[in-house]
Amino acid sequence: MLRERPRRNGAPDHMTSGADSLTLRTRTVTVTVFALLISLAIAHGQDALNPAGEPRYGAYSFAPGFSPAPFTLDVVSGGDVAVKPLALADNCLGYAASDPDVAVELSAGFDRLTLLVASEEDTTLIVNLPNGSWSCNDDSNGLNPALVYHNAMPGAYQIWIGSYAPDTYDEAQLYISEDGPEVLPTTATGPAPAREATYGEVALAPLFQPSPFMVQILGGGRSQAADFITGPECRGFVAEAPDYSVILSEAFAAITFAVYSPADMTLIIKGADGSWHCSDNYLGANPAIGFRYAAAGLYDIWIGSAEEGNYTASIFYIQESAPDPPPNLSIDTSCPSLSATALMVGDGAIISGTESAMYAVPETASTVIYQPASGTPLTLIAGPACIDGRRWWRGQLSDGARGWIADSDGESTWLKPAH
Repeated sequence: MLRERPRRNGAPDHMTSGADSLTLRTRTVTVTVFALLISLAIAHGQDALNPAGEPRYGAYSFAPGFSPAPFTLDVVSGGDVAVKPLALADNCLGYAASDPDVAVELSAGFDRLTLLVASEEDTTLIVNLPNGSWSCNDDSNGLNPALVYHNAMPGAYQIWIGSYAPDTYDEAQLYISEDGPEVLPTTATGPAPAREATYGEVALAPLFQPSPFMVQILGGGRSQAADFITGPECRGFVAEAPDYSVILSEAFAAITFAVYSPADMTLIIKGADGSWHCSDNYLGANPAIGFRYAAAGLYDIWIGSAEEGNYTASIFYIQESAPDPPPNLSIDTSCPSLSATALMVGDGAIISGTESAMYAVPETASTVIYQPASGTPLTLIAGPACIDGRRWWRGQLSDGARGWIADSDGESTWLKPAH
């Protein structure tokens, strides 16, 4: 998951024959059982997760090379335990049952183990590891979670499938695989105005100050806008939740929404009247949308990346005059607990660490796709993203291969400027 995304309150963003490979107890989910599970989940208030509890959907044992793969299991998400206040680990969110949903025993270590949840609704994933620590995810796979463990240790994994919203119990499927999450089902739903904006909202009235209003946003997402919105400029890859929301408290005679970024980005707006507006390459490679008359109301904003997989720091700004020429803007590349960097999108960089790795997405739990040697040159094409205590950049190697690599975690350094 690239970032925690808050929501608007009340919003509707096999079995194998080899005992050494996989042992499981199957359940047939009927309407009656489904209703019973929900009633059990809400019958008694709980305030903690209990790894020693009886797993509601059974206990399973896996060995490397298990078949058929992926293993899938029908479950119902949710429960009455609020997970976030427990402060178990980063991204531990949603509402789950006290007892685990599934218990998994790894009879040996795995080079890679992927846990993924697919559902039409918004779910979370909470896992208690064999060493007693916790790992969690939300929204890494559309609205749903995925976790990848490299060199997964043998032992017991207790798994909870949560619902993001309280008092919500939804049908879902748990996938367990040795493949990366890229080959498993995605649940990207396209732009979802009903969800809470990731970076917040602002209310503006005519002659607002300071002008322009500006906020830095990590643009990009997993949904291709053209699959959900019609229009020649409606393209690029966007998140499900709006990146920002703007409330015009009064009608404006004229107002302009624009984006500055060193990468090729797009801008999508759902206006107060429900209509969609899109822009690409208005000011050079930067998008802008101007309204000669803008009605009062809510304007949801998405900053998209022209290329799939690119998440790039961008400045979204609003002014009542036309943005030509655009204001003099610069990207803040700082991350908490990390020293400043001279790296920027568009620059060349050099791999400087002996244990450098390029990942599928900017998360240490994702798939390692390259391990370039120290001294390898690359070009920075997206970022920075501050995740897992690291500052991440998407790099392109000389052969065109691309992946995410951190420049630092505060102790080790893996990238330095090429000049």
